[in-house]
Amino acid sequence: MTTLELAILLLIGVAALVAIALGAIALRRIAVLRRRLASAEALLSQNIEHFEGLSAGTLGQGQQLGRLEQELSRLRVRLDQLAANSDGSGNGAAFAQAIRMARKGCAAREIMETCGLSQVEADLVVLLHKEQQQ
Repeated sequence: MTTLELAILLLIGVAALVAIALGAIALRRIAVLRRRLASAEALLSQNIEHFEGLSAGTLGQGQQLGRLEQELSRLRVRLDQLAANSDGSGNGAAFAQAIRMARKGCAAREIMETCGLSQVEADLVVLLHKEQQQ
């Protein structure tokens, strides 16, 4: 064998070793990337579950809020009816005055003392009618 042939065989051997080394590095890198991908997929799955839980909770809260708004509306109407219907005891007039005071921004304590309502009744009148003072 000539020197040229030996040099070519040596170069081929070195190239093969370089290719094997690069292949091993690539395989390690692929393994690292697969682990990172698995971790990212697990995190994504957790985030999806968390989001679905939040969505379900928000939907339930929205439905509850709707029911509470309906009940509040019903209570306002009932309180207005009580204020309009004087039953001889003077409660209707007292409620009407209490509603007017609440709409003007009076505190529940003042309404209670002026109209002769209980604390709970005065608080309810203020709660139901203070927003209408616009």
